[in-house]
Amino acid sequence: MIDLKLLIQAGVQFGHQTWRWNPNMAPYIWGKKNGVHLIDVSKTAFQLEKAAQFLEGVATEGKQVLWVGTKTSAKETVEAIGRNFKCPSVAHRWVGGTLTNNSQVKKSITKLLHLQDVIEKATVGAYTKKELGSIQKLVDRLEKNVGGIKNMTWPVGALIVVDIRKEHSAVREAIAAGVPVVAIVDTNNDPSLVDYVIPANDDVARSVKVILDYLAEAVERGLKVAKETKKAAQTTAEVPADRMISQMVEQAFGLEGASAEAKKAGAGNKPGAQRRGPVRGGSSRPGGNAPRRPKE
Repeated sequence: MIDLKLLIQAGVQFGHQTWRWNPNMAPYIWGKKNGVHLIDVSKTAFQLEKAAQFLEGVATEGKQVLWVGTKTSAKETVEAIGRNFKCPSVAHRWVGGTLTNNSQVKKSITKLLHLQDVIEKATVGAYTKKELGSIQKLVDRLEKNVGGIKNMTWPVGALIVVDIRKEHSAVREAIAAGVPVVAIVDTNNDPSLVDYVIPANDDVARSVKVILDYLAEAVERGLKVAKETKKAAQTTAEVPADRMISQMVEQAFGLEGASAEAKKAGAGNKPGAQRRGPVRGGSSRPGGNAPRRPKE
């Protein structure tokens, strides 16, 4: 479990003004000071560990985790996690239908990849400077909207959200798509919309970073296990195949040798198989040993 001192130093415990609170957050509030609610850090640590274990399990199954945080306090951390851990992320604007209408989103991603390819392979004279400038502007806009999810596979295993009030569209889509939601929930939000609640300050970058980094480490552990499991499965699948071929070859040669020896042995043991000469004083024809009839 994460060190409580680390959470306190990051300012995780500071909620919103008391008059802005959501009553459903009462179980996670320790008290108030100077008109501001204080979050129970021990419950934050407990909920964070619970969410981390869940995400590690999701990653172990080989499923992707989508990170969403477009507010100033979360944007930089979300982008860094997406870049460092090769995870899909949304740090600028949530595109409607990302989870519920992915066919349309995939069209935008395909368009982005195509235009990027056009710019990379553009030869001198193929496009005017003005045309290339227009294409680049379109690429920048698409990169901002769907660049973080261009490598995402549907469906995702879980959604991580910073500030469910601001990212309400993402939360609604996740609920509609049946995707579990892990979220940093401040004292002014409704935790009943979230599967794994992490009560914490979502307005300070340090608070958001310490929590997301801890979750990212859990996802990384899960991805590592998934990679090792996949590698072991491939190895296990390959070895028996080689052994099977080897055994088949050995059995084939062994059976041929045994069959030849059996035929040879069988031929020597057959009754009447060896040629015998005619009996003395008699004929070699059937009945040749019978006594001759006397002449009259």
